[in-house]
Amino acid sequence: MNLLEKAKSLPTTPGVYLMKDSSQQIIYVGKSKSLKNRVSSYFQSSRNHPKKVERMVKHLKNFDYILTDTEFEALMLECKLIKEIQPMYNRMMKTTKAYPYIVFRWRHGIYHIEVTNQKNHEDIHYYFGPFPSRRSVENIVDSLLEFYQINCSHPKSGSGSSPCLNYSLNRCIGICFKSSAREVYQDILHHIIGLFKGTDEKVITELTQSMNEAANTLNFEKAGEVRNILEALGSLVKKETVVDFTKANRSIIIGEKLETGKVKVFFIQGPKILARSIYEVDSCISKKVKQDIQANFFEKRTTIYDLQKDDLDYGHIIYRYLTSDKSSSMIISHDYLDEKNRDELNEEIHLFISNLLVRKVEMSE
Repeated sequence: MNLLEKAKSLPTTPGVYLMKDSSQQIIYVGKSKSLKNRVSSYFQSSRNHPKKVERMVKHLKNFDYILTDTEFEALMLECKLIKEIQPMYNRMMKTTKAYPYIVFRWRHGIYHIEVTNQKNHEDIHYYFGPFPSRRSVENIVDSLLEFYQINCSHPKSGSGSSPCLNYSLNRCIGICFKSSAREVYQDILHHIIGLFKGTDEKVITELTQSMNEAANTLNFEKAGEVRNILEALGSLVKKETVVDFTKANRSIIIGEKLETGKVKVFFIQGPKILARSIYEVDSCISKKVKQDIQANFFEKRTTIYDLQKDDLDYGHIIYRYLTSDKSSSMIISHDYLDEKNRDELNEEIHLFISNLLVRKVEMSE
C-alpha cells in the first residue's frame, strides 16, 4: 500500500499524525480534525504546497497517527509531542529557550527600553511579556525607536554634551544633549508603557495619523511601513492578553460534543488539563459534571507563580480555543464554595451543557 492509499484509509476524526523518513525518524508532527483529509493532502497535487512542505514530502516514507476524541485534545497532544520529539520540520513550540520580555529600566534619570529573556523579580522595572518571538519583539522596539526618533547613541549624556551620531541621522531628537528633548523622550516612553499596560492609546493614535497623512500625500512606502508597525503591535498586545489569561490561573471546563450521543469535558486550571471525562447525555449529566467540578477544583488547586514557556504554549491553545466557536466553556468561580451560591452553579452547569448539546459535530476539514 502506498502512502496515499494508506492516508485514504484513515478515519475522518480528530487526531495527530507523525511523519517519518526512511530511517523511521519522526520529522514532522501535525494535528487535524479530520486525519483522512489532512494527511491525504500531502500526497496529492503539490502545486499549492509551501516550499517547506514540498521538501518534507520528498523525505516521507511512512507515517503513524494517534486518534483523539476531540480537536482540542489533538491540539494539546501536538504541542506535547513537538516538545518531546523536536522534529526537524516543526518550528513552533520546539525551542526550550524562554520567551523574551520587553523591559523599561529606570537608569540615569530616564527610562530605557530593552528586550531580555530573563525577568528579575526583585527589581521595580516595568516588564511586559513573555512574548513568543524575540525577533518580532526586537523589530517592534526598533520600529518605535525609529518612528519617535528616540534611538539615542549616548542616552547617558545630558545637557551640555555633544550630539550623538544618531542625532545627525535624524534618529535621535537630542536626548543626549538637550534637557527639553529628554522630557519629550520621557513622555513618549510613558505612552509606550501605557500601551502595553492597556491604559493608553496615544501611540496607536499617532501611528494611525502618520499612516493616513503619508497615504494622503501619496507616500505609500511610508504608509505601508507604519501600517506594518500597527499590525505587529496589535499582534504583540494580543499575545500579552494570552499571558494575562494564563497568569489568571482560572478554573475552566471546556466541552465538546462527540458523534456517539456523548460529550467530553476537560477540567482545566491555568495552562494545564487536570482531568477529562466522557458523559452519556442523560438526565444525570448535570449532577455528574457538578461532582467532578467539586473533585477537581474545590478539593485541590495549584498556584502559578511565574510563567514558563510551556505554560504559555498550552495557555495560548486553551485561550484560542475558548475564544473560538468550537466548544462550550464555563469559568468556575470559587464563590460557588459558598452554600448560598450553589443554585447559581447549578444554573451555570445547565447552561453549559445546553450550549454544548446544540453544537454540531464537525469532522470535515
